[in-house]
Amino acid sequence: MELKDNSSIQAKEIEITNTTNNETDNYYKAENDEVLSLKSKEDERRIIWQAKDFSIREFHTMEEDGDLILQPDYQRKYVMDATKASRLVESILMDVPIPVIYLAEEQDGVYSVIDGQQRLTSFLSFLKGHFPDKNKFTLRGLKVLNNLNKKTFSDLDKKLQRKVRQTTIHTIIIKKESEEDIKFEIFERLNTGSIKLNQDELRNSVYRGSYIKLLAELEEDNLFHSLVRNDNYKRRMIYRGMFLRFFAFAERTYLNYKPSMKQFLNKELRDNLNISDEKAREYKEKFKEALELVRIVFGNEAFRKYSIDENSGVHGKWSKSVNVAIFEVQMCGFVRFNKNQIVPNADKIREAMINLLLTPRFNEVVSIRTNDRTHVQVRFKMWFDELDRIIGNSKPEPRVFPFSIKKELFDEDPTCKICGQTIHLIDDAETDHILPYSKGGKTNKENAQVTHRFCNRNKSNNN
Repeated sequence: MELKDNSSIQAKEIEITNTTNNETDNYYKAENDEVLSLKSKEDERRIIWQAKDFSIREFHTMEEDGDLILQPDYQRKYVMDATKASRLVESILMDVPIPVIYLAEEQDGVYSVIDGQQRLTSFLSFLKGHFPDKNKFTLRGLKVLNNLNKKTFSDLDKKLQRKVRQTTIHTIIIKKESEEDIKFEIFERLNTGSIKLNQDELRNSVYRGSYIKLLAELEEDNLFHSLVRNDNYKRRMIYRGMFLRFFAFAERTYLNYKPSMKQFLNKELRDNLNISDEKAREYKEKFKEALELVRIVFGNEAFRKYSIDENSGVHGKWSKSVNVAIFEVQMCGFVRFNKNQIVPNADKIREAMINLLLTPRFNEVVSIRTNDRTHVQVRFKMWFDELDRIIGNSKPEPRVFPFSIKKELFDEDPTCKICGQTIHLIDDAETDHILPYSKGGKTNKENAQVTHRFCNRNKSNNN
């Protein structure tokens, strides 16, 4: 098909300047701390782009011929309501300028919409007579051309139909020859929609292939969603980003991590862009096995922080939201062991994680500058050392009381034997030796008492 072009056909090169990304979601703040270096002495990398004008008729034909992916899987679904879509149609009938549409040229020559999907979908839906959900597209809410309200495209007279079809929209095409990391950066700058694409949505636009399909498949995992419980994360593809972080650290290990996180994850995706079916199954099994162990050990508190309530000074609480840094270490920690090693030690492992979360250093490295190389290495090492200590011993750790003793004592009398107050949650409790272990005290029920974690630690610090 010959495409109309009212501007220069010649492809152009533009240099990209560094800017910071203002993404407000905390999930992305650290990832954007270091912006990709786009230019070096040895190599000038450029984005290749082409300016073209397409008519709405041409866009319609391109979609029908399979040359235009109007709603690629990385884009959010069509969310514009009928009134806003109608007013867009009214705008082109009134010759109001329409913002530029951005397309990416894929390796097979097909175009996918990077920015302007909502606008373009509205125009093409009007031509088809229905929205993507198959509801009839009838003009409504028009204030200037209000005589057109309640009309479909087929109801318009031929002159207005021709006007809609022949309206051209300025378009920028990001050519397939562009270097992919630079494409990633330019997509951030070109993304001007009312709801900006986040890092994971952008990755899904740049690195299309079987790896992306694997992440999309895992996004529907019911167990993962039941543990994270965040519909917005799922809707905005943040689940996919979490899976990618898991695979990147599980495969490359935290020892090989170098900032920025953006480049680290981009490399994992780029290197495995068209992952084989066999490797995809291996990745999927690894993910599901680690996730099941997380469920067994941490249940509904998986991937969350535990802290002492500042107001009470003794009572602890679990965070309602997930912490991605904790997600990484919990999942990757269990990859190193099998179910037979984890399940018998589930209570000890849970206790060890709570203890770590109450440790200032561990709390720091999962809370601030989480993508700093040192913080990444410290949190992984601290958790892996705990797992090795618990699972690596062939004999049970004689100094640590089993959870069964703590539960039995807690059920009998949930009173802290140090401060005398009631312990409301079992996770706030620790089992303490009456006769100190260092003085030969036995690790059995007869020499055990339940205390607040805070009280027991304060006692130890005072001693």
